[in-house]
Amino acid sequence: MTHAAEDAVADFFRKGGKIVKAPETIPVTRSEVLDYLVGRGFRVRHSSGYSSAYVYEGKLVSLNKLIELANDHRRSQKLPPFAVRVNISIGGKRPLPPA
Repeated sequence: MTHAAEDAVADFFRKGGKIVKAPETIPVTRSEVLDYLVGRGFRVRHSSGYSSAYVYEGKLVSLNKLIELANDHRRSQKLPPFAVRVNISIGGKRPLPPA
Protein backbone atom coordinates (compact mmCIF):
# COMPACT_ATOMS: atom_id res chain seq x y z
CA MET A 1 0.00 0.00 0.00
CA THR A 2 1.30 3.44 -0.86
CA HIS A 3 1.89 6.09 1.75
CA ALA A 4 -0.97 8.17 0.30
CA ALA A 5 -3.34 5.19 0.59
CA GLU A 6 -2.26 4.56 4.19
CA ASP A 7 -2.92 8.21 5.01
CA ALA A 8 -6.36 8.06 3.37
CA VAL A 9 -7.30 4.95 5.36
CA ALA A 10 -6.01 6.43 8.60
CA ASP A 11 -7.97 9.64 7.92
CA PHE A 12 -11.12 7.61 7.23
CA PHE A 13 -10.90 5.87 10.61
CA ARG A 14 -9.88 9.06 12.44
CA LYS A 15 -13.10 10.72 11.18
CA GLY A 16 -15.17 7.86 12.59
CA GLY A 17 -15.37 5.71 9.48
CA LYS A 18 -16.29 2.07 9.99
CA ILE A 19 -16.09 -1.04 7.86
CA VAL A 20 -19.41 -2.81 7.67
CA LYS A 21 -19.69 -6.32 6.32
CA ALA A 22 -22.28 -6.62 3.56
CA PRO A 23 -25.12 -8.93 4.56
CA GLU A 24 -25.23 -12.43 3.15
CA THR A 25 -27.83 -12.81 0.42
CA ILE A 26 -30.44 -15.49 -0.15
CA PRO A 27 -30.33 -16.83 -3.72
CA VAL A 28 -33.83 -17.01 -5.24
CA THR A 29 -35.43 -17.53 -8.63
CA ARG A 30 -37.75 -15.06 -10.35
CA SER A 31 -40.73 -17.21 -9.35
CA GLU A 32 -39.64 -17.21 -5.71
CA VAL A 33 -39.48 -13.39 -5.70
CA LEU A 34 -43.01 -13.24 -7.13
CA ASP A 35 -44.29 -15.81 -4.64
CA TYR A 36 -42.68 -13.91 -1.76
CA LEU A 37 -44.29 -10.62 -2.76
CA VAL A 38 -47.73 -12.09 -3.52
CA GLY A 39 -47.63 -13.97 -0.22
CA ARG A 40 -47.19 -10.66 1.58
CA GLY A 41 -50.06 -8.89 -0.14
CA PHE A 42 -48.19 -7.14 -2.96
CA ARG A 43 -50.25 -6.95 -6.16
CA VAL A 44 -47.70 -8.23 -8.64
CA ARG A 45 -47.83 -10.60 -11.64
CA HIS A 46 -46.06 -11.44 -14.90
CA SER A 47 -46.80 -9.05 -17.73
CA SER A 48 -48.79 -10.71 -20.49
CA GLY A 49 -47.08 -8.68 -23.23
CA TYR A 50 -43.44 -8.76 -22.14
CA SER A 51 -41.50 -11.85 -21.08
CA SER A 52 -39.09 -9.96 -18.81
CA ALA A 53 -41.52 -7.44 -17.32
CA TYR A 54 -43.96 -7.57 -14.44
CA VAL A 55 -47.00 -5.58 -13.39
CA TYR A 56 -46.93 -4.07 -9.92
CA GLU A 57 -49.98 -2.05 -8.83
CA GLY A 58 -50.89 -1.43 -12.47
CA LYS A 59 -47.40 -0.30 -13.56
CA LEU A 60 -44.93 -2.16 -15.77
CA VAL A 61 -41.76 -2.87 -13.75
CA SER A 62 -38.55 -4.88 -14.08
CA LEU A 63 -37.35 -7.81 -12.02
CA ASN A 64 -34.84 -5.43 -10.41
CA LYS A 65 -37.74 -3.32 -9.11
CA LEU A 66 -39.42 -6.41 -7.66
CA ILE A 67 -36.20 -7.41 -5.91
CA GLU A 68 -35.92 -3.88 -4.54
CA LEU A 69 -39.49 -4.10 -3.19
CA ALA A 70 -38.89 -7.53 -1.67
CA ASN A 71 -35.59 -6.44 -0.11
CA ASP A 72 -37.13 -3.28 1.34
CA HIS A 73 -39.77 -5.48 2.97
CA ARG A 74 -37.17 -8.02 4.14
CA ARG A 75 -34.98 -5.24 5.58
CA SER A 76 -37.92 -3.98 7.68
CA GLN A 77 -38.27 -7.54 9.01
CA LYS A 78 -34.50 -7.78 9.71
CA LEU A 79 -34.15 -10.57 7.11
CA PRO A 80 -31.22 -11.01 4.69
CA PRO A 81 -31.73 -9.63 1.16
CA PHE A 82 -32.55 -11.66 -1.91
CA ALA A 83 -30.20 -12.09 -4.86
CA VAL A 84 -31.71 -13.58 -8.00
CA ARG A 85 -30.28 -16.81 -9.34
CA VAL A 86 -30.20 -16.87 -13.12
CA ASN A 87 -29.49 -19.62 -15.59
CA ILE A 88 -27.24 -18.60 -18.45
CA SER A 89 -27.23 -20.42 -21.75
CA ILE A 90 -24.67 -19.84 -24.47
CA GLY A 91 -25.42 -20.64 -28.09
CA GLY A 92 -28.44 -22.80 -27.30
CA LYS A 93 -26.45 -25.12 -25.04
CA ARG A 94 -27.67 -26.28 -21.66
CA PRO A 95 -27.77 -23.61 -18.93
CA LEU A 96 -24.71 -23.26 -16.76
CA PRO A 97 -25.29 -24.28 -13.13
CA PRO A 98 -25.63 -21.42 -10.64
CA ALA A 99 -22.36 -20.36 -9.04
